[in-house]
Amino acid sequence: MADRTERWRLEDLVDFEMTLEDAPEVSAQAGKEIREGLREKKFGRDEAAKRRWGLLQWLRKKRQREAGRQFVGVARFAGILLLVLMFLGGVGLIRGLVTDIRGTNLRGFNIWVMLAATLGVQWLFLIGSILGYFIMPKITGGLDWFRELMGVVLKKLSGRMNSSVWRKLTDLRSGQKSAVAWRLGRILQLGGVGLNLGLLIGLFGVLWFLETHFFWESSLAQFGPQSLNVASNFLSLGISWFSPGIDVIEKSRLLTDSAYTPQSGLGIWKGFFLFAIFFWGLLPRVVFFLLTVRREQKVLSSLQLQDPAHRKLWREITRVERTVVIEGPSDGVVLLDVGGLNLDVSELRPFLLQTLRVNPEKSYSVGVLNEAKEKEAWEAMKKAPCGVVMLVEGWSLSPKQMKALVSRIREEAGEETVLRVLVLGDGVEPPEEEDFAQWQKFIDALRDPNLECIAYEEGVLQS
Repeated sequence: MADRTERWRLEDLVDFEMTLEDAPEVSAQAGKEIREGLREKKFGRDEAAKRRWGLLQWLRKKRQREAGRQFVGVARFAGILLLVLMFLGGVGLIRGLVTDIRGTNLRGFNIWVMLAATLGVQWLFLIGSILGYFIMPKITGGLDWFRELMGVVLKKLSGRMNSSVWRKLTDLRSGQKSAVAWRLGRILQLGGVGLNLGLLIGLFGVLWFLETHFFWESSLAQFGPQSLNVASNFLSLGISWFSPGIDVIEKSRLLTDSAYTPQSGLGIWKGFFLFAIFFWGLLPRVVFFLLTVRREQKVLSSLQLQDPAHRKLWREITRVERTVVIEGPSDGVVLLDVGGLNLDVSELRPFLLQTLRVNPEKSYSVGVLNEAKEKEAWEAMKKAPCGVVMLVEGWSLSPKQMKALVSRIREEAGEETVLRVLVLGDGVEPPEEEDFAQWQKFIDALRDPNLECIAYEEGVLQS
């Protein structure tokens, strides 16, 4: 388990995006310290873990403002405030549902109105929120309107946060998870917890201090005794202690041609409503609240940090100092000659040893319509201890073919295999800047944490 000081928190993520927006550069000293730390940590082939740790160290060296802490503080206050307000609202709602029973001097709750107001409405909102969570990202890439509204309020209260940073923090496109979205969901669930606590406390107080009865009436057949019996059996989970039953339901009916007269046995409605609000109101909200807390923590512990700006920063941090010479044996890597470049491996060895710290053992051709050669390459890459390096020419980018090739490599060698695309010019030469920029843009768009794009450079020390 990672040390708590090395874990990303929500305030770190907010500060990271804001710092990256304002000052994305990396000092030579900071880059050197982070690279030394990466070597000491020995993450192995877990590129995502390396990236999370390294970028968190960069943030700690660069962070000047505490915008993230301010945002989290405002979110925490908003959650508590919403909890209190919804609690008071729940108490007030229960008190407002107490009505005079027609034709009598008694007061009570209309059972159908009570069910609709306490459970029906909030379940409609809850279902709407769940549907919005699954549907809205596919349509807009953003939050459902419940969390969007809450987010706008928090964004304004938490100080300076420009729109581009906010979009990054709440973007849900391509299956990307948002820790901020889960935090907003947590606030809304706290409001739901407060509402149901208010309903329970308010109902208990009314029943304790007031003489209150339960009744129902309806001129619509679909809201007759049988329908109420089905609804009450469902909400009480069939538990006899809390299920009123058809006899009690008939006794609770307010007839239009005679006055309501309290009868024995109607007290079971008290236990039914307390149980129903607890089980169908409070308990789901507590479960959803805990789920949002857990999901936020999971998102933060598994950040991929694959946006183009993240990948650019990471490339700058992990650049290799050219004065470092690799001594001793290095781990092997498979070279894939994409399209049949027929390059001399010995010419590439010094660059690969000193830049990627890998030893090119053998080159295999792919994309040359030779199944026998390609099959040999697939078998070799499964055994490569340091992954795969694909050799490509800068001018020859074909996005459709490269996507298919990367997918095939992932299928054959696994998702954890480290893939590097080495972009060359004409032969063993550096590529044109414009060509390499196109390759970087393409590779970054794939959002693969174990896939990186590197340009060949001249001037490395010869081995």
